[in-house]
Amino acid sequence: MKKNLLILIDTLKPMVDGVSTFLDGTMSYLSEKYRVTVIAPDYGETSYSDINLIQFPIFKYKLTAYGFPKINRKIIKREVKTADFILNHESILPLSTSFYALNYAKKYKKPFFTYIHTLDWELPTEIIRMPNFVRKFGRFLFKIYGKWFLNNCTVILVSFPTIEKILRENRVQGRFERVPIGISDIFEPGKSTSSFNDKTVIGYVGRVSREKGLEKLYKAFLTLDSKFDNLFLLIVGDGLDKDIFKGDRNIKITGFVSHEEVAEYLKAIDIFVLPSVTEANSLSTLEAMKAGVCCVTRDVGAIKDYLKHGHSGYLFDKEEELVDILEKLIINEKLRKEMGRNARESVLKYTWENTSDLIIKVIENNS
Repeated sequence: MKKNLLILIDTLKPMVDGVSTFLDGTMSYLSEKYRVTVIAPDYGETSYSDINLIQFPIFKYKLTAYGFPKINRKIIKREVKTADFILNHESILPLSTSFYALNYAKKYKKPFFTYIHTLDWELPTEIIRMPNFVRKFGRFLFKIYGKWFLNNCTVILVSFPTIEKILRENRVQGRFERVPIGISDIFEPGKSTSSFNDKTVIGYVGRVSREKGLEKLYKAFLTLDSKFDNLFLLIVGDGLDKDIFKGDRNIKITGFVSHEEVAEYLKAIDIFVLPSVTEANSLSTLEAMKAGVCCVTRDVGAIKDYLKHGHSGYLFDKEEELVDILEKLIINEKLRKEMGRNARESVLKYTWENTSDLIIKVIENNS
């Protein structure tokens, strides 16, 4: 008889990001092994044939593009009580679904596993605009809470060694297991069906929100657009900060699109840029690399664990560095294609089947 696995997740289709992609990538494998129940916010109509999906409605008022779910503690308690183990892939915030589930898991002595996909004391304070002193105090409080949460988990799952290093440096003392994140096979090089009139396309894929640092990408693009007459900026995603791009020529914002559409847009992108001020794994960068796109990213989170500067892409810290790197790649098509080939070769080992197998191994060895 299959055991019961409860998964907590804070993004679900039709929203497309690293978290909803994680569920899509692992679900077919996990549901073969377990009876799976998923608790998630309700972002719109969706269905999964192999799982029991429980969705909490979203409050109308939103501080971010995602909003906050109306949590039902009775449902969380019931599902934790009947689960054999819990896998949390939700941001670890106070009074969230994961907060209540962790407390019920401790009460009923259920194994509780958390997969790290963001650095949770950085993300909330970067998403919302606030004075610096408020941001610093908020990060301090979130860090205290985050350490308490992680230290009470059975196992903390991380994709790359740098994430474990960052958490240990912040005095997280829980048990860690390495489970590299997967990348879908739909991402591959090829000719794009999208036409940008033979322009050199600089692109970004993901949430259009403050913590993604898109103002810096926008400024860099404007600087370069004044020097070159063949540039185009493609923003694949949506969010509350999309207005910074309005009214400018040679710029397109797609809005939220499907995973398959993301794969098609990546074929149109010549240079992928991730200017985020905070990241953990950055699945969008991994997907761009698997699609054979030359990637330029800020040196944050664990990106340097898989993107080697000057070989499979470029890392930058300051805006001036971003402009210089982009200019070099705009001029040298041969270089950016070589970087794209190297990038693809370096990430082919990351598959959702391997990710799922390792998750199952961790669960079985610690339950």
